[in-house]
Amino acid sequence: MVLDTANLIETKPIRINRVEIVGLKRTKDDVVKKATKCLFDSKTIGDVITKSVIVKRNLMQLECFNDVSAKLDVDSVDGQDKYYVTINVQECNWVQGHVKVVSDAHFDNNPDPKLSTGISFLNLFCRGEKLNFVSDIYSSNKKFSTGSISFTKPLLTLFSPYLYTTVFKNHYDRNRFGYSFDEYGLNAGLNLNHEYLKLNLLWEGVARDLKYAQNAPFGIREQLGLTMKSSVKITASYDTRDSGVFPSYGSLVQCCSEFAGIGGSHEFIKNDLTFQHTFSTILGFAVTGSFSFGILDKIGTSSGTCSILDNFYLGGPLTFRGFEECGVGKNEDGSITGSSMFWRYNTHVHAPLPFLSKKNKLSNLIRIHLFMNSGNVGNRLGNLTKDIRGLINNIRLSYGAGLALNVNNLMRLEINYCLPVLYSNNDSIVLNKNQWGFGLLFF
Repeated sequence: MVLDTANLIETKPIRINRVEIVGLKRTKDDVVKKATKCLFDSKTIGDVITKSVIVKRNLMQLECFNDVSAKLDVDSVDGQDKYYVTINVQECNWVQGHVKVVSDAHFDNNPDPKLSTGISFLNLFCRGEKLNFVSDIYSSNKKFSTGSISFTKPLLTLFSPYLYTTVFKNHYDRNRFGYSFDEYGLNAGLNLNHEYLKLNLLWEGVARDLKYAQNAPFGIREQLGLTMKSSVKITASYDTRDSGVFPSYGSLVQCCSEFAGIGGSHEFIKNDLTFQHTFSTILGFAVTGSFSFGILDKIGTSSGTCSILDNFYLGGPLTFRGFEECGVGKNEDGSITGSSMFWRYNTHVHAPLPFLSKKNKLSNLIRIHLFMNSGNVGNRLGNLTKDIRGLINNIRLSYGAGLALNVNNLMRLEINYCLPVLYSNNDSIVLNKNQWGFGLLFF
């Protein structure tokens, strides 16, 4: 018979006699046993419920099951109750593919749509491994533009680690900035997760070929050519927010550090910090404040070297509303080469639509969005006083309002009217200081 746990005392002592896995086809027994062995440590009904959730999380982490469910049975033998747990799994198809047309204008600065094709081999060696092939073709080029081959391997142990490696080739058209470039690279990394904490360790070796567009300014031309970069990147985050799209409470602390100089032609240390906190007020208003700061230091002989591709950029709906993409801090010759320092403080207020109750699904999908963006960019001069003065002089400021749409809890689509208030004469302001902008933010 199947137990009705609602009528049982969760603290009733029990002993699990058997765990049965139903539905396995390709997946090896040893990895499933490792994921489910914690059930035998259950001492009470409450323990079984808690550890069943852990087992489901462990199995779904392998990314080779569509569904996992657990059932607790009991039999009475010679007056003694014996408890059995049955785990029902539904394995994914081991080969999956996709063909779709997408536009990643904000991510690779190419407004042209592209045809993305990919094929994935899931559970490749029957222990959760995944091999993925992706190729993208832009409509303007009519040829192979980007592609990658990646391999991931989950490890069922403490902190839910998984290993990954990728070979990739990317092409970026930034003609309106005066250049385009191709990059060819290899990376390998380790990802760790524990409750609110995430840690990613990554090594990347990449060759980048920077090419100039027509009428490129001198600030771009002096950076042209083939360069090599070998770097180690560490990203750590602590996230207690209830949602990444429309948070109502919680905090985010994220630190990203990159050390380049283990071979290659670039030597620098790059650090980027982000602090964010959200709290709720009356009438369902959620107020979010965030502060970001980044600094890039050249190291090694001759003060080291770095590329404009490694610098910080501000501007556009993803970083600084009211300014064109990377439009904060243009050089005198009109080139956009980025900066070695930046700071940014943003305040957002998300409010529910009026005349709608909290039970209305529309109120959870669309919010009124009020915001204020401020920040500045600067370049390292080797003197702390001068560096601070450069970051506080000529601060940029913009504010505005609009609507924000929650798209499947994965991204936020914004339609905003923005008014830049403080800016420099060299900055690129959108639409003569007024901006109706669209932004698509992924989480």
